Amino acid sequence: MSNPATDNLVKNTDKAPSISDSIRKFLEDKDWKFYTAVGVGAVAVGAGVYYLTRSGSPKPSTKKSRKGASKRGGAKESLSEKAAKTKDALEEKVAEAQATDPKTSSNTEEIESMPETEIAKLSKDKRNAHAATLKSKGNAKFGAKNYPEAIRLYTQAIAFSPDPVFYSNRAACFANLGDNEKVIEDCTSALRMDPVYVKALNRRAQAYEKKGDLREALYDFTAVCIIDGFKNDAAAAAMERLLKTLSEKRAKELLLEKKPRLPSPTFVSAYLDSFREDKTELPPLPTGSPKTGDDYYILARHQLRQKEYENAMNSYNAAVEKGCRDMAKALNMKATFTFLKGNAAEALEDFTKAISADPQYVQSYVKRASIYMEQGNPAETFAQFEKAIELDSKNPDIYYHRGQVNFITGDFESAARDYTKSIELDSSFVYAHIQLGVAQYKTGQLDTAMKTFQDALKKFSKSADVHNYYGELLLDQQKLSEAVEKFDKAIKLDKENPLPYINKALLVFQFQQNAKEAEDLCREALKVDPNCDVAIATLAQLLLQQGRTQDAIEYFEKSVDLARTEAELANAISYLEAASSQIRFAKDYPQFAEQLGNAARI
Repeated sequence: MSNPATDNLVKNTDKAPSISDSIRKFLEDKDWKFYTAVGVGAVAVGAGVYYLTRSGSPKPSTKKSRKGASKRGGAKESLSEKAAKTKDALEEKVAEAQATDPKTSSNTEEIESMPETEIAKLSKDKRNAHAATLKSKGNAKFGAKNYPEAIRLYTQAIAFSPDPVFYSNRAACFANLGDNEKVIEDCTSALRMDPVYVKALNRRAQAYEKKGDLREALYDFTAVCIIDGFKNDAAAAAMERLLKTLSEKRAKELLLEKKPRLPSPTFVSAYLDSFREDKTELPPLPTGSPKTGDDYYILARHQLRQKEYENAMNSYNAAVEKGCRDMAKALNMKATFTFLKGNAAEALEDFTKAISADPQYVQSYVKRASIYMEQGNPAETFAQFEKAIELDSKNPDIYYHRGQVNFITGDFESAARDYTKSIELDSSFVYAHIQLGVAQYKTGQLDTAMKTFQDALKKFSKSADVHNYYGELLLDQQKLSEAVEKFDKAIKLDKENPLPYINKALLVFQFQQNAKEAEDLCREALKVDPNCDVAIATLAQLLLQQGRTQDAIEYFEKSVDLARTEAELANAISYLEAASSQIRFAKDYPQFAEQLGNAARI
């Protein structure tokens, strides 16, 4: 999400675009549906906020790369393009002379029909001169939209003197006639002669796209962007469009094959912890194997407390299937796990059943609001909150989660009011304090936000989350030593929380240029939670930023494997496809390896 308050800070201090900005953009593009407190300095996930704004199909941003490449000047004009400009100027003069000279005109007719055996007898200079004449006439026919005649003339020009420009021009004729196969064939011939001929790459890319070969089109547009120093806005837009189309198509295909699964424990804990704990008495575990629905329900609660999420999900399902006394709560938790697995439609049905079982159970309305928000229905989202308030206006969870919705829709002032209301009703919920501080920061109330966090540090001195997110605010202000102190304290307080490791990794990478320590910290986060989506995505981005594209691909592939929803899949696939294109480009164009590495670091 864009942060107006911190955006202004960046402008006022003339900070260059940072690595954390780039990675944060990646994380914010990802469709995390129910992640927690949204920090502003580094990683935008944690424990408290379970939505981030849906920003269309996820895709790697090229804007910063273009800006950086522009400063470097980009690639030099290809030999073919330079030669073409010089030839065009000369050929215009030749064409004018031919138009007024009958002898030259009759000579042109002769060379248009000259067989290859006669052409072979001519000197190189004469062949080049005749080829230039034919190309000039071909250009005139092309301008008159007489494409078959232009093709004939360019073909004869190639017979006299094969030239990448002639092939590219003939490809343009085939493009206008809709013959994409011939376009690809001619552009490929041109590129064999001049591999950095951008015009031919562009034409071939367009032909591949029209033909439906999106991966080849993506590769060619990627090559154009890099060779042109990311100054070709049309090619960059085409690259992003293809990434979107290709990743969404592949995501739909993969989703049909994927077996629904829960996200990482970090993710599940973040969502569950955003609701206040159930204070009802927890009965002892049933002796022996569970038999009744009540047995399974009690077992599920114990498993939930132990963070055995897969087992708890199965036990709640069994409790619903067999029937239990707390059916509304059992249905609520069954729906919660279904939602976490990415099946919003089925979850909505179960939440509705839970409400039918107990219309007074407020949490089901609040969670149902989250699904409506995910489905892009804000009116129904807020209607659920209003219904919940009618039932229990003193329930602090209602205001906290409504604050989350206001937060992600950019209404930070309303969000702050809701968090404040939640705290007034129950000041013991740490995440409301964290989110209040972040919302205040978003509105530019720097001093107020910092005081909110400082007060939270006193009240929740043993909370790793408060230290972690306060560290993010400090990092955003480039108070580096203080930020490191907070991240280290968070790690000490909760070694099982991967997020402080990731935040510290971004800090040491960006400001200390210590790639090894940053990578080690990310790997520590993965030891804590091997399936932590954020740790995997961040490590992949760090590797990509270092130009270690092949290593990055390994982690992007893991992201694809872990993704549960179509949007998450599309996002992960888009990065995988982009990285794969870069690897292929580096092999095909080793002379641009340094430029490609620099672009990755922007």
